Amino acid sequence: MKKLILLCIILIGFKQLVNAQQAKVEGIVIDTLEKKKLGNAVVALLKTKDSVLYKFKRSNENGAFDLSDIAFGKYLIMVTYPGYANFYDTIHVDATNRNFGNVTMISKIHLLEDVVVRQKIAAVRMKGDTLEMKADSFKVSANANVQELLKKMPGITVNSKGEITAQGQKVQKVLVDGEEFFSDDPAVVTQNLRADAIDKVQVFDKKSDQATFTGIDDGEKAKTINLQLKEDKKKGYFGKLDAGTDFDKYRNGKALVNSFKNKRKFAAYLTTDNTRFENMEWSERSNYGEDLNRNTQVNDDGGVSMWSNGDDFSWGQGLPSSTTGGLHFSKKWDKDNKNSINTYQFNDLRVNGLNTTLTQTLLNDSTFLLDNSIQEFENHKRRNRLRSTYDWQIDSTSSLKIIATGSIINSNLDNLFTSNSNNSKGFNINETNRRTTNKIDEQTLITNIFWRKRLKKKGRTISFNTDINLGNNDGNGFLFAKNNFFGSTPSVNNVDQKKTNDERTSSLSGRLSYTEPLSKTTFLELNYRFAYNKNNAERYTLEGGTNGVGDYNRIIDSLSNHFLYNNDNNSGGFTIRHNKKKFNFSIGSSLGVVNFDLTEKRRDTKNAVSFTNFLPSASFNYTPKKQTRLGFTYNGTTRNPTLQQLNPIIDNIDPLNRVLGNPNLKQEFRHNFGINFSDYKVLKEKNMYVSANFSFVENAITSSNNINQLKGERTSQSVNVNGNYNFNMWANYGFNVAPSVNLNFQISPSISRFKNIVNGIENINDSKRLGFNISSGYWRDKWINYWFSIGPTFNSSSSSINNVNTKYWTYNFNADVEMKLPKKWYVNINPNFNIYEKTAIFANARDIFIVNTSIKKSIDKAEKWQIAFRVNDIFNQNQAINRNISSNFISETTQQNIRRFAMLNLIYNFSKNGKPSNNW
Repeated sequence: MKKLILLCIILIGFKQLVNAQQAKVEGIVIDTLEKKKLGNAVVALLKTKDSVLYKFKRSNENGAFDLSDIAFGKYLIMVTYPGYANFYDTIHVDATNRNFGNVTMISKIHLLEDVVVRQKIAAVRMKGDTLEMKADSFKVSANANVQELLKKMPGITVNSKGEITAQGQKVQKVLVDGEEFFSDDPAVVTQNLRADAIDKVQVFDKKSDQATFTGIDDGEKAKTINLQLKEDKKKGYFGKLDAGTDFDKYRNGKALVNSFKNKRKFAAYLTTDNTRFENMEWSERSNYGEDLNRNTQVNDDGGVSMWSNGDDFSWGQGLPSSTTGGLHFSKKWDKDNKNSINTYQFNDLRVNGLNTTLTQTLLNDSTFLLDNSIQEFENHKRRNRLRSTYDWQIDSTSSLKIIATGSIINSNLDNLFTSNSNNSKGFNINETNRRTTNKIDEQTLITNIFWRKRLKKKGRTISFNTDINLGNNDGNGFLFAKNNFFGSTPSVNNVDQKKTNDERTSSLSGRLSYTEPLSKTTFLELNYRFAYNKNNAERYTLEGGTNGVGDYNRIIDSLSNHFLYNNDNNSGGFTIRHNKKKFNFSIGSSLGVVNFDLTEKRRDTKNAVSFTNFLPSASFNYTPKKQTRLGFTYNGTTRNPTLQQLNPIIDNIDPLNRVLGNPNLKQEFRHNFGINFSDYKVLKEKNMYVSANFSFVENAITSSNNINQLKGERTSQSVNVNGNYNFNMWANYGFNVAPSVNLNFQISPSISRFKNIVNGIENINDSKRLGFNISSGYWRDKWINYWFSIGPTFNSSSSSINNVNTKYWTYNFNADVEMKLPKKWYVNINPNFNIYEKTAIFANARDIFIVNTSIKKSIDKAEKWQIAFRVNDIFNQNQAINRNISSNFISETTQQNIRRFAMLNLIYNFSKNGKPSNNW
């Protein structure tokens, strides 16, 4: 009996102990404006660790709620009621009762005024479809930039490249106070503004510029972050001085400054480097001047595409030595109705290098040719470029934008080639030594004028966009070659020629568009396009003496001509677009005529041809809920033959691989189909993306190759074929495996068919590719951050003329690890591993392990002065390998790159209300 009484006492005590560790959360849900109590509101508690639902309950008829038996800890409370903005708050349950009192809800009708969701000082707000977060509610370290701030905000991730993902979608634009500040590039802004300058961070889907102007939702939206500055942070400056050396042959240096005050910005920079092609990081190029390589295009469906593709001065292979400089000035005035952006850029680039290429050419009689070639080059290019933009908001309904870009490029190119060819039996059939030199002067002027007018009726607009382009290209060079042919009748062919090229181009194109609302949800767009292009090209080849000794006064007729290539294009079209809450679709087409006029003045020959183009288009977008989207697109496009493809003269710059133009070439027509799906789970932070594209081509422009098997000489000409197609898909599934740790799985299959002609026989090349990838990242303000990506890729290609099937695997691993150590030490490690499977043709080991690392130390309290030590290519294996399997050619090229070196840098960052890039 005593034991039973003791057991009861223990159980009662245990129950009281358990109850002592549990609590109740209660409160009343009430309307903010009318003060009425809201019954049947859903009140939910979520675990902050993984956003998993813990408990939920509905409020009673008096708006009261209570959640009982809650374990102590930290939770996210969410209250929802139809027609009202959701309420969020983070709570700490550490007492037996937590009384919220009145939980205030606000009608969505009044969201634009002020919807406050409680978390300290209104940390999270909702304004319509915009999520707004109070910056000061998220703690960051001293001198932190905006990128560090975003990493701490819910639903936002930032990878090692500065790419930002919000609510499962890649952020395409970051604005400051609703406008471009340095630029709208996400990494540019977030790496170069201090976190303590930000008042609020807003996340929303920005409509395309065309949709914003016309008021017609075209379904094109870009995930956008807007940073609202504190009033006292809208002026200042920042800059950087950076110099480094390995105390031997490598060095770099840069001086950068950017000052801004409200709507005025001035920037200047000067850099020099012989360790890489572009001394300035991709973010710095926009911070300290306008990125002149960024392109913007208004698509036929009204969407806006933006991309930056670089140029010959910012990338390449070989050993570079570059000097760059620039000035930038921009200003807005007249209540922001007028805006002027002006940029001058100077580039000087010297590159020398060595490339080796192994090529197998498949023939139609089960034989092949095997070529080994070596290219040595020493090139020098210099460019002066000026761009000026004037943007005028004439009134509330119309605007005018003018962009003018002029450039002068001077090039001196010197290339030396040596090669030999063997047949399938291993016999040497030819050897060649060839040197080409060329001096080229180019001048271009590109002008764009864009006028838009919004008429009185909503949705009724008119716009006109025109481009005017002028260009001159003058070139003079020499070709020296010695070709030895072996076999039953050996022979030697020596070439000593001077080549001149004088090409003058001009073009005028434009588009006139008119939109008309047919109903509240249906709109009509009418457009007319025109384009006029002129090309006046004189190409002459003159025969000389030996190794440049001679007068070069005899023109070789078969290699010279004066060619006039003119074409004009006129077309009209329409698009009908229908918008509903959850879906929209469009259908349209254009009809036009393209005329080509080819005149060869030396031979007094003419060739004129016309094409009638019918270009249909259609799109469909379905959004069952805000975070789920499904889209389908179709469009037909044409590609016109180039002057080089049409020009009937032979190009013998490589005497063993001559190119002959085809004046009878037709334009090709491509059918493009696309489908995409995206889904994002907010609470679980899961995302899924699928994108697939298929296209097939009518009258595809391809090549016809005639190969002399005895000598190894090739002559190619562009021709039209049917049957080419291409399919590719990209799918991604990602989720958080732990707080701030994401995991992503990707698959990317592709299938294509390419037809060409080999010695008069049709060759069908079928290529297949299947790629897998796993990536993960952890980016928070901890002592270590990381990102890695690893994936194998299977490649397969078959050629019908030789029944050869080439298969191989490649493996790739990339990673970026950052460590923040005590006493302001920073360590960065970047491994990049590429493994190529051996094949019968590619028999050499191609395993490349590149590891770059750097150590940086701040040597003052404010971290303005820093010293950095970096080692490039620790294992001394840096080289570029490109494998290509197309038509009846299989090739592998190895390109020389800068290998191992160690460099010491001294860096000084200065700023006031701004923060320079922290790239190292």
